[in-house]
Amino acid sequence: MNGRLFALLVGIDRYRAVTPLQGCGNDVAQAAEFLRGRVPAQRGPAIEVLLHEQATREAVVDGLRTHLGQAGPGDTALFWFSGHGSRAAVPPQLWHLEPGEKLQTLLCHDSRHGGVPDLYDKELLLLLGAVAATGCHVVAVVDSCHSHGATRNPQRSVADLPTAPAVEALLPQLRQAAARPPVEYVSLAACRSFETATEDWLDGRWHGLFSWGLLAAMRRLGPAATYRELLTAARCEVEQYSSRQVPQLDPVTPGIADQPFLGGRVRPPATGMWLRRSRHEWRIDAGSCHGLSTGADGDDTRVAVAGTKNEARILRVGANHSVVAPIGWEPDEDTQYPVVLSRVPIPQVTVAVEGDHHPTVELVLTALGTAGPTGGPSPYVRPVPGAASAEGPQLRLRADQPGRVGIRDRDDAPICPDATDVSGDGARRLVATVEHLARVRRVRALTNPVSGLAGAVSLQLVEARATEVTAPAHRPALLPGPDGAIHLRYRRDRGRWVAPTVFVRLHNHSSRQLYFVLLNVTEGHRVHTGLFPGDHVAPRWAAAALHGRPVELRLPDDQPVTPGARTRDWLILLAAEEEFSSAAFELPALSGAGSGRGRVPRGVTGLLGRLGLAAAHRDAGAVDGPASDWFTLTLPIVTEVPGSATVPAGGVDDGQAVAT
Repeated sequence: MNGRLFALLVGIDRYRAVTPLQGCGNDVAQAAEFLRGRVPAQRGPAIEVLLHEQATREAVVDGLRTHLGQAGPGDTALFWFSGHGSRAAVPPQLWHLEPGEKLQTLLCHDSRHGGVPDLYDKELLLLLGAVAATGCHVVAVVDSCHSHGATRNPQRSVADLPTAPAVEALLPQLRQAAARPPVEYVSLAACRSFETATEDWLDGRWHGLFSWGLLAAMRRLGPAATYRELLTAARCEVEQYSSRQVPQLDPVTPGIADQPFLGGRVRPPATGMWLRRSRHEWRIDAGSCHGLSTGADGDDTRVAVAGTKNEARILRVGANHSVVAPIGWEPDEDTQYPVVLSRVPIPQVTVAVEGDHHPTVELVLTALGTAGPTGGPSPYVRPVPGAASAEGPQLRLRADQPGRVGIRDRDDAPICPDATDVSGDGARRLVATVEHLARVRRVRALTNPVSGLAGAVSLQLVEARATEVTAPAHRPALLPGPDGAIHLRYRRDRGRWVAPTVFVRLHNHSSRQLYFVLLNVTEGHRVHTGLFPGDHVAPRWAAAALHGRPVELRLPDDQPVTPGARTRDWLILLAAEEEFSSAAFELPALSGAGSGRGRVPRGVTGLLGRLGLAAAHRDAGAVDGPASDWFTLTLPIVTEVPGSATVPAGGVDDGQAVAT
């Protein structure tokens, strides 16, 4: 496609009638920065930003009609909304537009003040449908919520309206529009209808968790990534911080959701990053819009000339470029060098220790402060204040009774059974458990924000049919559902439950040989490489897990197979230009936390190998080796037993896997 991009970005932190937010302006600023940095100037982008007081209902409606209305055949129209969401009863005259009892709404700056209504979902459908009817490609990103929920972070939700709005205050075309079929467009939403979208302290400022995760996915996966792939990657980012928010894609059926973001017009990097001399300083052509950061003191970000040990430290990060300083070598000022990431920060997981039983709280803090290999603080986790901290903890330890500590995520949901003997060695065992959780989280969060391998690899699950013993080469893969996960279900056979089986294919779409390792992260907080421990995959070729045998996805042995039971796995494909050790990533199940910490694989080379080593043994030093490019891809899998309790009360089971 060679058309232009028309984008309307709306971010509202300040409202006339409801509580303020903090990260919506930051969301749209980052989105605008990304679009300006990655869309060729000759194709636009024509970006209109409405912030806070500018984003009245009238201005938003006018922007949808006039600014996005300029898009025509071959163009792309993008609507991005970050702000409050809510619900309202359906006006009697419009009952036929909503099969449920509630309409979903977006709150503009002046909504619910002086008789100004919210912007209703059916109005948005009407407005975006009119834009799509011109023949352009339309995508909507909505980072707000439309439900009740409880988390410790700011929520992008306000109370439902107790009465239906006056139909005269809504767009007059609504009733007439119901007689026409809706025009299809892509929608990426922050959460399901029964969930709450949250803000969080991310990268030193407030952001909507979904906006932050989606932008991270857009930067990392590159221009070839489809909406479905972006939603899956964004869900993986969100899961690192919240267990109560699942981003959604619409439509979920094969079609327009399987085309690249913005119709594929995002500028691809030619060959990754390049180092060159510019304005009396050394620069690389990647910056914050690509996901780079400088890192903390002593844990900096570095690049290296591909295939060498010549490194440069990133000093300052701009929107589209970064300033670097060569370390121990003198580049030729007339030469441009292809570079790859050779060092990335590995931040500690933050943990809050709280509770009414202060002696137990102090005991846990002391154990964390002495858990390091030389008697210093734990190298994996960092204690922080609880709710008083803007950053917010990723884990919470709650001690309300003597010697008993609950381990919870940042949403206050239990992660594992409470520790019940927190005294002496019990405190050290608790810390070993928390460190294990932190290490597994770091493995799941392992990403390369700037890689020339983006789009070069793919990970597919394929249905395993009865009596099949080897993986088919060309059968269509299962597609993730609207929540970004592939849902697999047990089936009944002769009165017993049978676990689902699939084949797993790993594709190298590039023109060079790559080294693949497939990690399986389980809900029991285990990381193993048994499916594909590591091998070279030829250019434009595919490999299969378990040497092509079927892979059974079943519930853990200690979990009864009953209707409503479910478990999650995350398959993480690691791909690199050079071989690396898969053993560095192996971690036992949570019950084995703390065992084998001294067994460190030797001869680890390359950044991926060193990162794996850091995940399992953080105090190990860096290992020299030639710099090579690398990339990661994550696919969530939900295995469930059909029946009651498979979805939250009031929700819908909309996570079907789709073959394409």
